[in-house]
Amino acid sequence: MPKAPIFIVGHPRSGTTLLAAMLGAHSRLSCGPETHFFRWLVREDPVKLTDPQKWPHTGTDFICSITRTNFNTRQKSRLIDDYQINRTQVHQYLEQHPPGVPVLLASITEAYMLAQGKHRWVEKTPAHLEHLSLIRQHFPDSPILRILRDPRDIVLSLMKVPWGVSSWLEGLIYWKKLDELSASFFIKDHLSYTLRFEDLVQQPVAELRKICEFLGEEFEEGMLDTSETGKRVNSRQASWKEKASQPLDKQRIAVWHSELSDGQKLLADSFLGDRLLDYGYPLWGSYPLLAQIYPENTDMVNHEAGFEKIATRGIRFWKNRTSETPTVQIFLGDPGNGHWLPANKIHVLSTTLNLTFDILRKSLTGKQIVWITGQSERVCSGIAAAWLKWILRRYKITLSS
Repeated sequence: MPKAPIFIVGHPRSGTTLLAAMLGAHSRLSCGPETHFFRWLVREDPVKLTDPQKWPHTGTDFICSITRTNFNTRQKSRLIDDYQINRTQVHQYLEQHPPGVPVLLASITEAYMLAQGKHRWVEKTPAHLEHLSLIRQHFPDSPILRILRDPRDIVLSLMKVPWGVSSWLEGLIYWKKLDELSASFFIKDHLSYTLRFEDLVQQPVAELRKICEFLGEEFEEGMLDTSETGKRVNSRQASWKEKASQPLDKQRIAVWHSELSDGQKLLADSFLGDRLLDYGYPLWGSYPLLAQIYPENTDMVNHEAGFEKIATRGIRFWKNRTSETPTVQIFLGDPGNGHWLPANKIHVLSTTLNLTFDILRKSLTGKQIVWITGQSERVCSGIAAAWLKWILRRYKITLSS
């Protein structure tokens, strides 16, 4: 019986392309370009896509509609072109198989596998980290490989690519969001496997042996040669993926040590310290104080400088233990910016009073109150907001961002 296909996921810039190229260099395994299949699937109704009365026409239309933008040329190209197959081939494949979501994806990946004379296909799309339950629903027996990399190196890399993040704090928040969406899956799922990019680069043979054992495949020395498979995975010749087809470079490990400022290092610890420790990465500093933010729905990205100053004070936003309570209260932005007070004017007074009592109580009990004001404050923002500004100036430590 053929073995179940394999999926590779991970944060963008975590090393998924390298891992895919290594597996693709195995004599039995094939791995083509990213399909983003499940990102497209969530926009559709799978029942309609696999309706026996309309099969395979609906499935063919769906597969042939999947496109991606080439950041080198800014032009869109079809997935079937990346996999060097045409609409007729997709239609014929689907026509020969019963309706189903797995068959839709296989119409691309299996054709690619057979063209290479391989026996088991691998699919690699980092963004499928957001759709793990969907993968498991439709591929219940498939191994899912997750590759981790130090978040500080990931965010640094994301700041250098054209589709990445525009600031350090934005990248940290983005990384944390993806981790929170996916972490619990890998704790519970017995068919998933986690490895670290750093271990793969430093000890490739040992790591690949463990991966192959998990997959039920024999390790092959040829997996270390990604000169050809790296180019296949990187079919669009993206410059940021070129290293996957080059010899392993240990200098790609812990780049953050030399490229980040002390403030950026502390800020990363402040936001991600618990995740860094869980995944075996060292912290840069120490953080004895736990903080909470009000209001929670304020855009934190615009206050990066203020958060850096907070981090230098040993303040963090993650708990050392479940029962730990915050000793620092962070108030963020202008009270008149629309996030602090409810839109319903009837509730403005009660919210203002509650915030006032909270500020006074925290001040009297010795808790730190920090106000990150932002670049500018509104001059006219209402009586309630003006009152909150006054009391914050009276009882807080102001940090501007």
